Amino acid sequence: MMMRFGSSLLLAVALFAGSGSPVAAGDEAPAGSATDLVFRAELSVAEAKEVIRELVQRQKAWDILLPNLTTLSPEVAEAIARPGGFYRISLPALAWLSPESARALALRTGDLDLPGIATLAPDTAAAFAGHKGHLELSGLKSLDVEVAAALARHSGHLCLSGLTELNPAAAAALAKQAKHLSLPGLTAISVDTARVLSLHRGRSLTLAGLTEIPAAVAEAFASHEGELVLPRIAACSAAAAAALARHVGPLTLDGSFVLTAEIAALLAGHRSTLTLPGRSHLSADVALALADHEGALSLPGIGMLDDDVAAVLSLHRGVLCLPALVSLTATAAEALSIHQGTLVLSGLTMLEPGAAAALLRHAGDIDLYQLTQTSRLDSAEIAALLAGKTPLLTLPNVQRLETLASAAVAGALVDAGGAVSIPNLRAATAETMAILLSRGNVSIPALDTVDLLPEPLLER
Repeated sequence: MMMRFGSSLLLAVALFAGSGSPVAAGDEAPAGSATDLVFRAELSVAEAKEVIRELVQRQKAWDILLPNLTTLSPEVAEAIARPGGFYRISLPALAWLSPESARALALRTGDLDLPGIATLAPDTAAAFAGHKGHLELSGLKSLDVEVAAALARHSGHLCLSGLTELNPAAAAALAKQAKHLSLPGLTAISVDTARVLSLHRGRSLTLAGLTEIPAAVAEAFASHEGELVLPRIAACSAAAAAALARHVGPLTLDGSFVLTAEIAALLAGHRSTLTLPGRSHLSADVALALADHEGALSLPGIGMLDDDVAAVLSLHRGVLCLPALVSLTATAAEALSIHQGTLVLSGLTMLEPGAAAALLRHAGDIDLYQLTQTSRLDSAEIAALLAGKTPLLTLPNVQRLETLASAAVAGALVDAGGAVSIPNLRAATAETMAILLSRGNVSIPALDTVDLLPEPLLER
């Protein structure tokens, strides 16, 4: 825990030194230096406000670690929570919490890490119901049904990493949790427990401790409607893959298991979103098997796409997500142009003009977020692609259009016909400006704020 929050703690120590923050009217002046306050076992309301004021308001820290705090009154909890703050609070020494203090902490939208809480009364657990952030209670090693039912009222991401066992009755109570439920301490799970957890109707159920999933357990999860996340699977049999393919909701499957063409073909039978995050490379036969998948197929680990793999992935119909790709050859782009569905290429930062022209022929939508963030737009083909595939295109980082290609770029943006905004344009040639304004679909800053540049000379 200290390692995770060490940077923010060092930031606090370094920046608190010599701090002389004024005390708000009505607050009792905090005793001791601001540096000392971080390490206190107990804080007054004024001292708690001083800690948050210095770290959050002035230093913009996102992780607040109070390593020695053992006592937390409702008033101090409210001062620390600061409703609306998105920073993370960790209180590792806090071993007990009243319902009133829990309710005050729950007012915030940021994350809460309370690893020292080893036991939790049902009324205290229920007091977290309104919290919408990530609640980590790693100190809980066991869970009775009453506490599980109370925690299930939590409105955000509930993580119980200290649980190494979970009986079906407690699992059934937890299954009523409505958002994100994470149980990373479970290294094995019975069929009965899996069956009741499958009743979880929240957005996701994450079981990061499972390294192997028997076919019977996978089958028990088949009716689960939320996302099932299994990030550390080391072994996946054909029978387990076939059972996982029957899972109703989205499926995220990662780990060191061998993704053979046979396993890929079985997983391709899944009918919702299938995400395989850890695959940085696919063989053509595995890609061909996955191309049969009829739901959204997400491969967020692939940073480079071989031309032959692009050719077989183009056979996929639906949403194809390749968000980690930073570049794409013209041959690969040509192959993907026949893909039927939506392409997510949100990580592309480099694209040859020929590749851009090929992608423009793609019949569906294309997510090109990183390309829209470019500061240098000097390819008419890329401009045409962005304008043709991005509804309400905004180019926030383009400040100058001054190259030989700028007039052609402007023409491509105008000819696409959709709305285009270049909100921070500071300089452009007169010809480029005239083209941008010719049809009324391109929005730029007021003319008196844009410098007119001389036309660039042709290179000899």
